Amino acid sequence: MGISMARTAVAGTGRAEGRIAGHRAIAAAGFMYAALVLVMWGAFNPHSGLPYETAFPYMSETSTWLGGFLYRADPLRIHTNTFYQLSYLIGEALGIGGSYVPYQVVYAGLWWARGFLVFLILGRFLPNKPVICYVAGALVIVHASDGALQWVGQLNQFGFIFWMLLAFYLLTLALETANTGLALVLTLGACFFEYMSLWSYESELLMLLVFPLVLVLHPRRAWSKLMALSVVWYSVPAVYVVLTVERYAHSAGSYQQSVMRKSWGLGTLISDWSFNIAASLEFWTWTRGGWWAPESQAIWLSILTAAVFLVGGLALMRWVRRSSDVRLSGESLAAWWAVLGVGFALLALSFPIYLLLDSARGLWRTQFLSGVGAGLVFTALIGLATQVLRREDLRTIAFLAIAGVIVFSGSLSAIQKGAFHRWIWERHRTAILEILRIAPSVKPDTVIVLANVPKNDDPFGHNMWLDLPLRLIYPGIPVAGVYFYADGTSSPGNNLKADGSEWKWDGTGFPPLVREAPIADTIIVDFDRSGRGRLEASMPAFVCRARCETGLYNPRAVITGTISPRTLRRYNIAGNF
Repeated sequence: MGISMARTAVAGTGRAEGRIAGHRAIAAAGFMYAALVLVMWGAFNPHSGLPYETAFPYMSETSTWLGGFLYRADPLRIHTNTFYQLSYLIGEALGIGGSYVPYQVVYAGLWWARGFLVFLILGRFLPNKPVICYVAGALVIVHASDGALQWVGQLNQFGFIFWMLLAFYLLTLALETANTGLALVLTLGACFFEYMSLWSYESELLMLLVFPLVLVLHPRRAWSKLMALSVVWYSVPAVYVVLTVERYAHSAGSYQQSVMRKSWGLGTLISDWSFNIAASLEFWTWTRGGWWAPESQAIWLSILTAAVFLVGGLALMRWVRRSSDVRLSGESLAAWWAVLGVGFALLALSFPIYLLLDSARGLWRTQFLSGVGAGLVFTALIGLATQVLRREDLRTIAFLAIAGVIVFSGSLSAIQKGAFHRWIWERHRTAILEILRIAPSVKPDTVIVLANVPKNDDPFGHNMWLDLPLRLIYPGIPVAGVYFYADGTSSPGNNLKADGSEWKWDGTGFPPLVREAPIADTIIVDFDRSGRGRLEASMPAFVCRARCETGLYNPRAVITGTISPRTLRRYNIAGNF
């Protein structure tokens, strides 16, 4: 009896030590992932804003706090606004309304959560293997093959991946728990986040369909329970597919249909698919394009990122060695191949929806989702490669060192892209500040015209991306904006025309707030790349092609007041700018 009690006590002590080690590993992974994100994101992003996608903050500023969460323009993407509205509300609660900093912080948080959730999910399949899980999560975070990485305008892309992974995690916990009531709550929670993900974006549909099959590999699976969970899980995408088919069967002019590919040959589809898979894995090619900041700075920061990663991995390695039930070498080849197979399946299934697009090879917004599968593929390939080493400590060090090379490359690419998007933002900011210097505030129904914009260095790209920011810099004041290039030609999407004594909307494109306005309520700013634009004293002929009454132009009469505090925060304007 004494021996039995002693064994029980030892077993209890072992389990307690295992729980402590597990909690320590989770905390360490979370902290190190935060440090990785902080280095990559902090280099350029904290004060970058939205030169495009400004419809989201505008919707927030013109909606109720609850209504701003819903994107009513597309019922199948009704939750697109979620994290933009959350960012907006955080700014309002902190008294910094208008600032883009809350958007950036939410973006960084979702970036961190992607890797952390992969760590947690993989940990349910590989219990007591924190080093492997840590590496996988880190490689998901530093996956940087997408050109839109670090553009906060893609907040929803990070958002739907977060919902998807959270749904995966809760379904995994539901499979594990022996408590029927808790399993039901977790399953319903998983389905809710599955719904939030699908009704934010659709590209993860195939990954959602395959995940219950991944649970077959779970060490604590129960077939009857897995079948029951799967039936509930599949009900959500089933509803989505039915609604999607019904919508497109009766629609011929949606945005999604306008960007569909024109070539549907099987060979072309397979070629595009393999191109995207390769681009997601070829980490040495992720730094595409030029540099908009000193490359040496990015290199040193990437060395720091790799060092942070290695410190975290070595700390976990030390804790692993102190725990009697944790061995990196305990992983069989079969387990490594399973991780590789699941990773490649998720990687491959992250692209088919994007293959429907005409820009399937654009590497822009199409590579975010593949980061989860790519991280698992990298982890498994490195793990298999290090099996040739016999000593456990050397194997673990080699495992971390090889992964560190990918961390360095991914960080370098992420920082490069952060510098690019900061440059885009500063170019846009310069143009807006030119307008604000001349017209800090205006009367209602004013039309702002920006002239002499360089066609080869356009800070807007489309008239909509001037018109919407003008609504934001003059909050509560109805305004509209158009711009013209240096050669006198009109910008893309310019649908407000000067004719006779007034401006009129021609009824096409993105509708302006001001659809009719007198020529007298016009301000024309002559753009200058240096940021020192000037107020035009008279209306240039190209603005109205000599068909309007230019003598009515009187800009001084419509310039009023001072810059809104929201605008000062939005464009990070300090003092007497």
